[in-house]
Amino acid sequence: MPKPYITLVVVAMLMAVLIIGCQSPAGEEQTVKPVAVEVASVARGEVNTKTILSGQITAETEVPVLSKLPLQVVAVKVKVGDQVEVGQALLQLDNKDLQEQVWQAEAGLKVAEAGLPPAQEESPGAAGARLAYESAASDLERMQFLKEEGVISEQTLEQARARAAGAAAQYQATLDQEKMATARYEQAQSALRLARSQLDNATITAPVAGIVASLPVEVGQMVSPSMPVANIVNMDQVKISLNATEKDVSHLQVGQEVKVRVLSLDREFKGDLSMVAPAADARTKGFPLEVTLSNDGHLIKPGMFAEVELKTKAVSDVLAIPRLAIMQEGSRQVVYIVTDDKAYAREIVVGLINDEMAQVTSGLNEGDLLVVKGQEYLRDGMPVSVVAGGEAQ
Repeated sequence: MPKPYITLVVVAMLMAVLIIGCQSPAGEEQTVKPVAVEVASVARGEVNTKTILSGQITAETEVPVLSKLPLQVVAVKVKVGDQVEVGQALLQLDNKDLQEQVWQAEAGLKVAEAGLPPAQEESPGAAGARLAYESAASDLERMQFLKEEGVISEQTLEQARARAAGAAAQYQATLDQEKMATARYEQAQSALRLARSQLDNATITAPVAGIVASLPVEVGQMVSPSMPVANIVNMDQVKISLNATEKDVSHLQVGQEVKVRVLSLDREFKGDLSMVAPAADARTKGFPLEVTLSNDGHLIKPGMFAEVELKTKAVSDVLAIPRLAIMQEGSRQVVYIVTDDKAYAREIVVGLINDEMAQVTSGLNEGDLLVVKGQEYLRDGMPVSVVAGGEAQ
């Protein structure tokens, strides 16, 4: 047999073997291995958008304490960090001269009190002056009658008029003196009240309850009315001042709950939006906000910085799904639903969306088994194996 012919036969046999090896046995179908997925049941919930603003924490109440008098400090009765109540003494100023003024005012009041007329009855002096005036007035009437009868002269009548006028003036002077005595007494009372008030002001007290945050004075130091001698803060609640944009402010409401993350503590707290300004600040162009939160144990300190998470838009009782479950296929937004161990693609319409959740307005039904993990390996109609989150229906 010629050599080329033998070579051709060998090549043909090898090709036949290869073709037969690549064919499946008769009647046997190829199978696709199911894709492992995790699913979740589509349910109703809330979807919201949010904004995060930063601000510095301040105490709910922070009150500087000023001296009302320019005097020397003789005692410091508290220290920084002390809890104080309203009216508790903080500092004592030198009050020796003020005490002397009180004693003088008390003595002056006693002198003025001694010159007072009786409170209810007419004084003897006023009574005597009144009787003298009434007698002179009666004599004048009698003299006028006698003059008309021609019994007395004009000169005698004028003398009676003079006596009546003098008695009236004396009576009025007596009443005026008694009024002056009453006025002097009231003036002495006022002077005593002022002296005692000045004496009280020498003891500087806490105007509010709270914690002494600063106390920049020492014994022997002179203080003045314009000089802060202490600072008191109430830390039972703290507040954060923020500025919202005009895009967000219309969606904010006083009383809504907010999340507050204190950076230095690496902790999250709940607070309330306590103030939303009705107009923008002329300087910053932002809308001032104020957030308050309880500070049990005074863990949060004024001066710390915080991030505040505010809900700006929200829809409730809507179909809500994880945002990561949504696949973008061209211009379509698609999710996969598991039915009878197979995954089927569904085009959906999305409403409000945030970093985690999305509102679905069309394309899904409540209770659908939604693929939430593994969907990137799926095609419409592929078999799946549910490994977590539920069972295929």
